[in-house]
Order: sequence, then C-alpha cells, then structure tokens
Amino acid sequence: MYCIILYFIKLEDRLGRTKTARTIYIDNEQIEALKRLSQRTKVPQSVYVREALDMLLEKYSEQLKFDFKTSSRGLSESSMREGKEG
Repeated sequence: MYCIILYFIKLEDRLGRTKTARTIYIDNEQIEALKRLSQRTKVPQSVYVREALDMLLEKYSEQLKFDFKTSSRGLSESSMREGKEG
C-alpha cells in the first residue's frame, strides 16, 4: 500500500478555486494503474483522483442530501481534460 502524502496547505488554482491538500492511502495496484493512465494521457494523477471523488459524491448525493452537480465548482475535471469550460 502506498501513502500519498500531500502538503496541508490551501491553494488557489488558476481559475480561482481553493483546493486543500489531504493524505490518502491507495492500494499498490490502484496507484500503478493511476500512474500508467497519467503517463499515457499526460493528465495529472490529481485530476483523475478529483474526478473519481466527484463521481463517488454524485453516486451518494442522495445520502448527503445535495446534488453535487449543482455545486459551484466552475470547470468539471472532465472538461479540464478536454480543454473546455463547463
């Protein structure tokens, strides 16, 4: 198991969105697959991790009592990969 250690700082991206770093643990198979995907597509691993989290939160949005799609995120991660504003 890998531990991805991130700095605990708040950053503002180029679009003005604030992002907070966290530490997560990922199985070896998952991290290796993520690395290969990132290398082949030239999309940062962090973009895929955020997209996966968005998908998970959308799946469980009923339990969370909000519609994650309508939150004020600006660009979606998938549209960032495609170079589009959303």
